Formats: sequence, C-alpha cells, structure tokens
Amino acid sequence: MFGAKFFGGSAIKDELFDEAIEAQAGKISALYPPKAKANVKVITEEATDADADEEYKGYRRFMDEDAFDPESRSLAQRLQTAINQALYVTEDDEDVISVSQVYSPNVQWKTPLSRAQESKNPLEELTNALDFYKRVDVAILSAKTVGGSGGSSNDKVQKIETRWEISVVWPNTWESRVLIGGTSALTVDKDSGTILSQTDRLDQGGKDGQDRVSAIASQIQPRFWDLYHVGMTPSTELMPRIKSSVKKGAFSKYDVFEIPSRLVFQPSIEDFGGRTDRGAESLPNQAFSSSIVTSGPKTQRYVATSPLEVAIRRSDSKSIISWNVPVPAEFVSYYDELPVGDMDEVDISMCQYSYQPQRLVATFSYGGNAQDKEVSDIRKQLYEQVTKDGLKPKLVDGRPQFFFLNYNVKTCFTADGGLGMAVYEWRPQLSKSNEVGIELEL
Repeated sequence: MFGAKFFGGSAIKDELFDEAIEAQAGKISALYPPKAKANVKVITEEATDADADEEYKGYRRFMDEDAFDPESRSLAQRLQTAINQALYVTEDDEDVISVSQVYSPNVQWKTPLSRAQESKNPLEELTNALDFYKRVDVAILSAKTVGGSGGSSNDKVQKIETRWEISVVWPNTWESRVLIGGTSALTVDKDSGTILSQTDRLDQGGKDGQDRVSAIASQIQPRFWDLYHVGMTPSTELMPRIKSSVKKGAFSKYDVFEIPSRLVFQPSIEDFGGRTDRGAESLPNQAFSSSIVTSGPKTQRYVATSPLEVAIRRSDSKSIISWNVPVPAEFVSYYDELPVGDMDEVDISMCQYSYQPQRLVATFSYGGNAQDKEVSDIRKQLYEQVTKDGLKPKLVDGRPQFFFLNYNVKTCFTADGGLGMAVYEWRPQLSKSNEVGIELEL
C-alpha cells in the first residue's frame, strides 16, 4: 500500500497495514515512478503541439539527443530498468525484464571495480554488492553509438559507449557517500539487442581508468566540515574532479581540472538588484519541487549534493543569475521524467534540466560569496594568468565564461520528489572553501 492514506484512525491502519509489504513497496515503486511535471527539453517526433502541452509535461531524459542517440536509446532504457530491478526488487517479486534480455549468457566483462567470483555480469554483481554497501544506486547518464564491428560489409554488432554514475553509502561509522563516475564500451548484438562484451573505465581511475583505489579513497575519509556541522545533513555526494594533463605555469596558483559530463538542474532568475540584493547567494523558490521532513516519525531519507555552481551573465541586455545544481544518481535513476516546481507558478524557461558535456576549468580558492566586490578582481587575475600560461578561455558571444563553486551549500534531493531543501553552512573566509572559476577550451 505504497503511498496509502488512512482516514479511519489507527484501528483501520492496523487492520490494513502490513510491514513486509510496505517495506517492499517503496523499492518496487522505483521501477514505476509516477509521471512528474517538469520542463520539456526534447519532444518526440510523433508528438504534436497539443501533445506537448497536454501529454509531455516533463524533461524526458532518454529523449534528450544531447545524451542519447536513437540507435542506443532503447538499450539504455532497458539497461536502466534492469539495473533498478537488480537493486530494488527481491527474488520473490515478478521480473520486469530478464537478464537475458540485456546481457548475453557468455558476456565478456572487464572492470576495475570489485567483482565477486560468482558474478557473471554487472547485474549480478550489483545484487551481490547490496550485501556490503548500505545503499547502491546506478544512473545511466548517456549512450552514444560509436561504430559497427570494424569494417565488415554485414555488421552483426554495434559499438555503444555509455556514461554512468554509481553512488554508494560506505559501511563505516559516518556513512560516507561515494560517487563513482565512468564509461562502458559495449559491443551489442544487433539482432537480439543483447550486450556481448563490456569494458569499464573510471573517470578518476588514473590514465588508464583502471585504478579504483584513487577513485574511491579520498571520498571514504571523514570530511572536516561534515564533522564540524555534524547532524546537519548526511555525507555529501561531491562533484567529481578529474586531474587534467594541461600544463600551467610553475608559479601559477590556480587549479586546473575537468568536470565530467553530468546531468544538472538549472534554475535561473533575472538579477534586478545586483550586489545590493545578492540574489546569487541562495536558490530561488521556483527551484524546489518538494519539501523534506527532517525530524519526527515521518523523517525522510535524502541525498545531499555539492558544490552549487552559480554564474551571472548578460543576455539580451539583462543580467541573469543561473545555477548548476548537481543531481544525485539515485534521483536520476528513479525517473524517466524529472520534476521541477509547480508548473502553474513557474516559468519553465527559467527551470530546466540539462545534460552538460565535459568541461575543462581553472579555479582560484576563495572564502567569500559569488557577489562580493573582490570577485571581480579575482576574475581578472584568473583570466590574466591562464592566458599568460597559454591556455584558451572558452568564449560565448565573445565573453569568457566565469562561474562560482559554492561548497558551503548542500542541495538535498528525495528519490520520489526531487530538490526539496538547501542547507547553508557557516565557514570562515580564511578556510577559502569556495572557488572562482573560468571555463577553458578542451
């Protein structure tokens, strides 16, 4: 009776409520999420203008052509459904999709991740992983066809590259949230649609993408500010930073790293008051699609993400504040349509989801806020240093793309509701925990 409401008092609740069924219902419901109202980014070719208003009320992520091409979309959807089934459904439940519909019985699988000897394919390993981790969630972020079988006149297979994120709650005292990003090179049988081989690579796994220790180790350790603000939120799912091979000046004080492709939520508002109103320092109300109960008998479990990225740019003679809110893997995997706030109250052009391609960035550490006067000088200094070192800033309409990474804000998501809360921590300026950044040409 997932989501049931009892109006007859405790007697009726005791009569109808079954603890075992209720506990399982939440897991099963993840496979069949309700249709949510959200921003339409891509509409199928079959949809009419009327359909767009009435039927297609959400950002259908598998229809986003920036993330999924038509040749790989069906496989990605089947794979996500099979993953959710492996993680959220028990052996007693009816299968939604069988393993044989996704993986060949003789699949060849190479991965740097831990693998039990008895696991014949990734789906079996995910089920086995639940015996160790307190929580496992996997989101397929993108899938692109990269070629056939290599030049034969009658190709029987196709090559597909998928991008994914795995989020786990580590079984230690502080329950570290570990986010592992990577790609898989798949060889798929065209006739059956099953995966014949899979080779995994980790974003933070070194030059060859095979070093799982370097991808995980730093995330397991307790973080100072999580301990300082103990009890404010669970351990945070942090944005990955990939070490870049780009060479900078020997005495340059900025950091250079890559932000891997990811799905972000992008609310925005017009900046009317500038530094006086300081609108960039907090998310607007339109960004929230749910509320979160944080105490009492109905306390909700949620995932916290960080950092919150904010940018202030000119558009059509207006100053626009926009945010990139990192979306947790659990929430992405739960929905085909991702929700935003009340569509009767929100301008959908100012609230959207976006699949963001890989970015190369340079950043200076800074302890203040996005609209401090000092930020202008830091931007100028950062621009001068990167250009002096021979790096090329990315220009849009002739303007460099500056941004601000705010690590003292944690955005909080529930699996079935979306963004429901933002937690703002106090940190002294001397800690320089935030960053002023500029995008560079890849």
